[in-house]
Amino acid sequence: MRTARKLAPAGLAAVLALTMTPTAAQAQAQAAPQGVSQTTGRTVAGTGAWSAALHAAPQDVAYLRAAHRGHLAEIEAGKAALRKSRDRDVRGIAWRLIRDHRRLDARLRGVADRLDVRIPSSPTAEQRRDLRAVLSRSGHRFDRAWLRLQEDAHERALWLGQRELRRGHSNWVKDLARDSAPVIRHHLRMVRAEM
Repeated sequence: MRTARKLAPAGLAAVLALTMTPTAAQAQAQAAPQGVSQTTGRTVAGTGAWSAALHAAPQDVAYLRAAHRGHLAEIEAGKAALRKSRDRDVRGIAWRLIRDHRRLDARLRGVADRLDVRIPSSPTAEQRRDLRAVLSRSGHRFDRAWLRLQEDAHERALWLGQRELRRGHSNWVKDLARDSAPVIRHHLRMVRAEM
């Protein structure tokens, strides 16, 4: 008798599943919650609307890649300033850039993983070339060129974020752009105050 009581709910669920209309089955699949796979640790979603939420639109992919490269360039520029500059304030800004951009990039990499977006492993050729040009200077000239490079990079980062907020589709990526803007604006204020 106990076995029959235990099997009854399972049997009822099977009968309901077989008698469900296609529209009802589709609605149930679209409402399936997303979770985290116990084996891979990656986000898993049901079918329908949930899997569409995990798809990154071209604008979102472009933002993730450009922002990641920007973070990498800022980290490298910060390290270069720590090696080459003797100005205490420039070195302080460099430490701050390294710390903040590592933190922002760690969050970005998490979102890129969730959306299965491959991100580049280095700054762009242009970013590397610009840093090499700054490194060719020394003393006060290095500091001034480095600060100008940071001003340009942070203005571009703000522009990229604003573009993502206007044109992006993924809420995760738009949240990255929105949350990084105050940090980037703060960096820009520090750089301009030192110029």
